[in-house]
Amino acid sequence: MLELNFVILAVFLVGALAGGFVTGLTGFGTALVVSGFWLHFLDPITVAPLAAICSVAGQVSSLKGTWGYLQWRAVTPFLIGAAVGLPVGSQLLDYVQADHIKLGVGLFLICYCSYFLLVKTPPRIDVYNRLADTGVGVIGGLMGGMAALSGPAPLIWCQLRGLAKTVQRGIYQPYNMIVLGVSVGLHGINGRITQDIGLAFLIAMPATLIGARIGVALYHRLDDKLFQRIVLSLLLVSGTVLVGRWLT
Repeated sequence: MLELNFVILAVFLVGALAGGFVTGLTGFGTALVVSGFWLHFLDPITVAPLAAICSVAGQVSSLKGTWGYLQWRAVTPFLIGAAVGLPVGSQLLDYVQADHIKLGVGLFLICYCSYFLLVKTPPRIDVYNRLADTGVGVIGGLMGGMAALSGPAPLIWCQLRGLAKTVQRGIYQPYNMIVLGVSVGLHGINGRITQDIGLAFLIAMPATLIGARIGVALYHRLDDKLFQRIVLSLLLVSGTVLVGRWLT
């Protein structure tokens, strides 16, 4: 699977380091970053579960620097919604095209992030409603089941509510971590986690963990406004990549 070639190995490790760094910095984005490196020499069937495992590892590692900010009570409605949405989304795969879903999400992210990066005073939703949080969790679960895109919905919802960076991350990071953990379990049940993927993860793990620690250290130096712009920029890149893959 992963050839013993110095250049390929170097690119593989740089991808793992970059993915871990982004996860430590923002609390999401591992799959987006590592895919940009790994898809040049690994097939998508291998990258998907490997990226999920590395993402969970990076999330768990970064918890040491963000544990005090985790909002377990606030994230519970989102997780309840995800528990409903994930299996439904998986079933809907028999009736919808995942590529079309990704295109729609990509176009939405491009428009949403471009607007919020350009506007001086973004709109804000002053509401705290656990039923609404559950609904957002359902949407995230549906998108996760259909297209492995569980993260944008809760992240955008937290941004629209104008929450501080520590509160935002305290909600969407444990949400993503748990949903991705379930995804890894499903990959294992479906036989997608092979011995080669396990070996590749062992090679990638040190770089992922180092990157995550560096990212967390930088995260603590960011103010809310800069953190918001970094997250929006990463979401914009995500949307552009989704649309680009559909076009190609």
